[in-house]
Amino acid sequence: MIRFPFSLSKGHWAAPSAGLCFALITLLFLGTLVPSVNAQDPLEPDNLPDANNGLPLFADRCANCHGPEGRGDGELAGQLPKPPRDYTDEAFRRTAVPSSIFQTITDGRPEGAMPPFGPASSNPIAADGRWDLVAAIFSLGTPPEAIKNGRVLYEENCLSCHGEDGAGDGPDAANSTAEMPDLTDLRYWFSRSNEMVLERLQDTEIADHAYSLETDELWDVIDYTRTFSYVYADPQAASQPIESVSVSGQVINGTTGEVLHNGTVLLRAFTPELQEAISLETPLDSGGAYAFEVADASPDWVYMTSVDYSDMSFSSSPDRVQVSDPQLQMPITVFDTTDDPSEIQFNQVHAIVDFTDDKISVSEIYVLSNLGSTVFIGETGLPEEGTLKLGLPSGAENVNFQRSFSSFENFLPATEVIPTDEGYADTVPVRPGDGVMNMLVSYELPFEDGMTVGHPIFYDTNSATIVMPALGVEIVGDGWISQGTQQMGDMGSISSYSRPALQAGEAVTFTLQGRPTAVAASVGSSNTSENNMLGILLGGTLLLIVAGGAAYTITSWRTGAEEVEEMQADQVNNLLYELVSLDESYEAGKVDEAMYQERRAQLLQQLAAVWGTAE
Repeated sequence: MIRFPFSLSKGHWAAPSAGLCFALITLLFLGTLVPSVNAQDPLEPDNLPDANNGLPLFADRCANCHGPEGRGDGELAGQLPKPPRDYTDEAFRRTAVPSSIFQTITDGRPEGAMPPFGPASSNPIAADGRWDLVAAIFSLGTPPEAIKNGRVLYEENCLSCHGEDGAGDGPDAANSTAEMPDLTDLRYWFSRSNEMVLERLQDTEIADHAYSLETDELWDVIDYTRTFSYVYADPQAASQPIESVSVSGQVINGTTGEVLHNGTVLLRAFTPELQEAISLETPLDSGGAYAFEVADASPDWVYMTSVDYSDMSFSSSPDRVQVSDPQLQMPITVFDTTDDPSEIQFNQVHAIVDFTDDKISVSEIYVLSNLGSTVFIGETGLPEEGTLKLGLPSGAENVNFQRSFSSFENFLPATEVIPTDEGYADTVPVRPGDGVMNMLVSYELPFEDGMTVGHPIFYDTNSATIVMPALGVEIVGDGWISQGTQQMGDMGSISSYSRPALQAGEAVTFTLQGRPTAVAASVGSSNTSENNMLGILLGGTLLLIVAGGAAYTITSWRTGAEEVEEMQADQVNNLLYELVSLDESYEAGKVDEAMYQERRAQLLQQLAAVWGTAE
């Protein structure tokens, strides 16, 4: 059986705009990464801040410095010029003013190397999210027992006047001679510290406050009544097992639109270390639906469901539960198969050319789409004999294939590619979707002045581009149009070329005229990280080369917190799919132990960079 562990559900595969992206360095020099601040955020929230939202955000954006429990002991704390704030320090909790905390989160603290998270950030957090962080900080610093004790004391001593929710509507409120604040007014709390409130409570001129509470008891009352202004969440509760998690969904055939009536759904849960925690199975019912109940589930598990159809395995999008709502809807879309290649196309083909002493290294990036509603399994109908066909020039050396299902930064060896009579072919079926996969093909050729590089293209191609260092070599012939040169900082000048669309069966060729005035040290083409130019061009994801155009279009991915979070979630999803595919290939004996361990370590490292940033 062909294992095909990819989510094919609509809405879960919003692929990034395709194109060779490489202007990060230029934009850094121009200083365009940080937007200007046009307005100040209000110093009180529009909505009640919620620590249930803020704690995951704190773990994502703050814990690396402030520590997972807010003790100022994050993994980066020792590298900072000033120690991060310890939010569990009692003195901090008693003197902290929420509006000041919000402003610090918004503007950062340059003297302590704390970046801004407001509008001036390259990856900003929305105002509501920053207020949720304030709620998280108070939750981290306030022991649950203080809240519990404070509630008891409040109900015994304060509720009769201030009311159950602090609105000043208790049964004895009308008889009070004191001015009674509305404790539900966010402006009251966010402009005051606990210490300020204590001073007011200890004011002997307030006759109605002539109670016999000790100072420690008053502190607890204040901790509790402050929760009228935010939703308190016990930080330790988030790590407790969830009594029951419900996972359900329906399986739809994306080709026909019908539900899948027969089949068995597999549910797997993964730990943050990507180890499989559980594996459960259940049959589909007559309406194509399934349901699981998972008892004593860890709150940090990631769930994914899959079903076998047409000798392939189709999966849902991975997801995590919220402790406050431990239910997941995880639909699965399956597709029929086809051996017709007419719906396969390359959105773009980009070639990166570099020079060594006596060779050229070429890295071609294919951005692939399947425009149909079926899975392409190769023209023979047998994926193991080849699906996507790839051409290479005659005499190509050190040929290497890598793939990515997410961004240009996540290429991993494509060990499933096989040699054929026409060149090479992948053996992975091509799921429907726009920009569903990026294929990176690298090779070397002996260099000669006037040499022509070419090979067939087996699918319609919308555009093609070439990028290379401006070292005195030009590309001529076959419809290539110069797009000029651009300075790329330490890399020097980069020349780029584009040409019109290609039809399936045509050849993409280019002729190199001239000799380079300087060459780089020989780096080979076996790994993108070893190729300095390729690595830098792939790593900078801000400049899209628009094929056939006379200019470049700068498109920043930093368009707002929601888009950033969606992109990060897609990266997590895609990396998880790649990990599942790798595990299944290893279990089937298709990948040896050394390669398996190396690739799995790469995936875990990439996931570590984005894991906590996707919700």
